[in-house]
Amino acid sequence: MKATGGCLCGAVRYEIDGEPMFAGHCHCRDCQKATGTGHVSVMGLPRDAVKAIGETRDFAVTGDSGQPFIRRFCPNCGSLVFGESPARPDMLNVTAGSLDDPSAFQPQFSIYTRSRPAWDHLAGGLPEFEAMPPMG
Repeated sequence: MKATGGCLCGAVRYEIDGEPMFAGHCHCRDCQKATGTGHVSVMGLPRDAVKAIGETRDFAVTGDSGQPFIRRFCPNCGSLVFGESPARPDMLNVTAGSLDDPSAFQPQFSIYTRSRPAWDHLAGGLPEFEAMPPMG
């Protein structure tokens, strides 16, 4: 896929040239608090498929795995743009809402549905997992 995106104010921009390793919705409480809604929609991409410009700030949380997860956001407008884990240095997560054309996002699943608010049910009949499914 080829796509572009960035933050709300335009200070952070990126280009994607590569296929997502996964694309889905996460309903964990951390993602809810980071986005201010019931989930985050995200694509995991090979790190070398994403070329970014602009300064980001970081906020780290500890995931269920015990490993850190780092959220990267624009220091000017606060838009959440990227996420990454030192456990997967080859991968960069890109938030679907930051895409210039969000129709490029093709979700495959929903995870952490045990934490999903009753008002946040997505259409589409995607596979759902109460927590993080085993990754192969």
